[in-house]
Amino acid sequence: MIPAIPSIPSIGAQQALGAAQSGGGVGTATASGGAAGVGATSENANSFQNLLGRAIDSLNGVTSNATSLSLGAAAGTASAVDATVATTEAELATQLASAVASKAVTSLNAIMNMPV
Repeated sequence: MIPAIPSIPSIGAQQALGAAQSGGGVGTATASGGAAGVGATSENANSFQNLLGRAIDSLNGVTSNATSLSLGAAAGTASAVDATVATTEAELATQLASAVASKAVTSLNAIMNMPV
């Protein structure tokens, strides 16, 4: 059978997890009197970067699975139903990635067109 698609955690949950692991959130004072939030921005960026990286890796895995099942179905070693389901799953994942990228470009263009 084809494995289930893992759920993608929300960005807010990833940021909260990163803040909990770093020992404090943005603006939390340390014992030495400095601000712990100085490195928090780069940690949040790394968390978002890791989130995107995992999403792209997941898309790659889904498409690779669909390709191997399709080749197996053509060779007669895999079920045509499993290959069809995997191909549909890969198509939906690719459409989602394309829609997210399109929305990101639209948002960036809207930000760039804002008056200063």
